[in-house]
Amino acid sequence: MKILVTGSNGMVGTELKKHLDNAFFFKHFNYPDLDVTNRHRTQEIIEYHRPDVIIHLAAKTDVDWCEYNPEECFAVNVEGTRNVCEGAQKVKALLVVPSTFYVYPGDKEGPYDERYDQVIPDKIIGTYSKSKWIGEVVVSEFKNMRHLIVRFGSLFGGGEKDKKFVSKVLRMVSSGVKEIRMIDNRFIQPSSVKDTARNLLSLIEKEGEGVFNMVGHGTASYYEYAKAVLEFAGVKDVKVIPINSKDFKETAPRAVNLSAVNGRLGEMGLDLMRDWRIALKEYIEEIKSQTKPYA
Repeated sequence: MKILVTGSNGMVGTELKKHLDNAFFFKHFNYPDLDVTNRHRTQEIIEYHRPDVIIHLAAKTDVDWCEYNPEECFAVNVEGTRNVCEGAQKVKALLVVPSTFYVYPGDKEGPYDERYDQVIPDKIIGTYSKSKWIGEVVVSEFKNMRHLIVRFGSLFGGGEKDKKFVSKVLRMVSSGVKEIRMIDNRFIQPSSVKDTARNLLSLIEKEGEGVFNMVGHGTASYYEYAKAVLEFAGVKDVKVIPINSKDFKETAPRAVNLSAVNGRLGEMGLDLMRDWRIALKEYIEEIKSQTKPYA
């Protein structure tokens, strides 16, 4: 199987390369060698390599940055995706597009299940989420192209590539703070990037198509998440203070409930995601052996 990966230097791409190096023939590209907003260059590369599968990871994913830079966010996440779609259609490749469970409105009590819960465009919160949803719509408009849209959870992992929640908490600890204020009335689905990469490749091998949730098992508030990070890191002298989201200033708006289940993965017997606490403990034990990994 020939696989082409765009944006392979991020968390997911770095993890995927550990598996692809050993199991597949693949090519991987990053900006500026492949700028997906450049339609001609994108299609030139795809047509030259003629992959069986394209994993399109190139995206703007910093939620707050996207809120400040909507034009560039939409250029990459929407028009860049359209350019990759055109190339995939020409070479008859399966196009795999990671999306996000942020496309759900977050206003229901229970978890979101992709088999039953529909995205409501008018209720999508934030520029990043809207750009990823429109990217999903663009993909679905290519009727003769096989595609796989996977809605990831809130990823952790990646070691030095980690710029997300876990690394931010550990960097705060490294800076010497004794108190960390965390929201306790907003809920997410922490998800291991290691599990996500492994599950994604399994789904590709089984020729999955359509839309799938792919999130870690178990829901957490940011307060609970931070408490677990400190627990597993063995940090006992830093206190986590629960606060209400209305008391926390943010650039981009966030939904209240972003819990989800892997409905279709479960039906196919392909749900390889672990409980987030188990996966998080393993990850932190791995990075604890590093010398000041977040100094």
